[in-house]
Amino acid sequence: MWKVRHPFYKMKYAALVLLSFLCGLCFALHSAAQQSSSAQQNNQLTSLLIKLKTGITLNYVVQGDPKGPVILLLHGAGDSWHSFDRVFPLIPSRFRVYAVTMRGHGLSDHPETGFSREDFAADILALMDQLHLEHVTLAGHSLGSMVAQKVAEEDAGHLDRLVLISSGPPRKRVGNSNSATSEFAGMKDPVPYTLARDFQSETIYGPVPAWFYEKLVDEAELVPAATWRGLGSALNSNDTVDDLKKIRVPTLIVWGDKDVYFKKDDEDVLVKTIPNAKFKLYAETGHALHWEQPERFTKDMLDFIAATK
Repeated sequence: MWKVRHPFYKMKYAALVLLSFLCGLCFALHSAAQQSSSAQQNNQLTSLLIKLKTGITLNYVVQGDPKGPVILLLHGAGDSWHSFDRVFPLIPSRFRVYAVTMRGHGLSDHPETGFSREDFAADILALMDQLHLEHVTLAGHSLGSMVAQKVAEEDAGHLDRLVLISSGPPRKRVGNSNSATSEFAGMKDPVPYTLARDFQSETIYGPVPAWFYEKLVDEAELVPAATWRGLGSALNSNDTVDDLKKIRVPTLIVWGDKDVYFKKDDEDVLVKTIPNAKFKLYAETGHALHWEQPERFTKDMLDFIAATK
């Protein structure tokens, strides 16, 4: 074996070893930084428009790995994709996340008519077709959950699973005085700021950040009177509870016990009627549980995805 005998050579040898170690460390740090930068770039939201075969142009945002498992998010009445602003940062970049602003809302088209659950669902089915989305986890809040139900009933292969946030069964009539749609029939432009403010406030039981609440009020103000008037047909339709039996994908139902629009009886109907459904209750939480508890909601959704692969 070769031996280092002279002190000079020993020092030179030690220096080479140290230099080699430092070079390796720098390379590792550079690679980690590149991976981190790539992950951050993947998880940056990109806002896009798509013209659908239904004739409607929708605004949507996307983040994450283009080849990753797909999550598609649908907001509630009076909202937009911003409804999930507190959820986006919590979803790992390995997922491909789409959040859609539905017709009549935000920067999507504002038609005068066409606000039945069938109309909304046709848009989402067309979007999945045109974007070639497969193995989708579809998650919808409130109005978005009612649309998601209809999409799942009619879907021909896009969906792998369904997440219903603060949802309920189809309704034949406008509900009681707590109904989200009972005050919309006579709505005229311009929609009062106070309606947007109070409507969003009514959905919240626990605190949310000020910047987030103000953004939600801004988004509600973008919704024209024609949309508000038409929203009743989204929740009140000719569908029956038995239509829920057409849903064949695993379904997670999440609900806050301080929800002012849907009650525990509504959740019981969903769990009993939708095949392969499971239920999670959020105590001391209002109608928009993903606003109040984004960390818990995101974990529950990701755990559900992992458990139903």
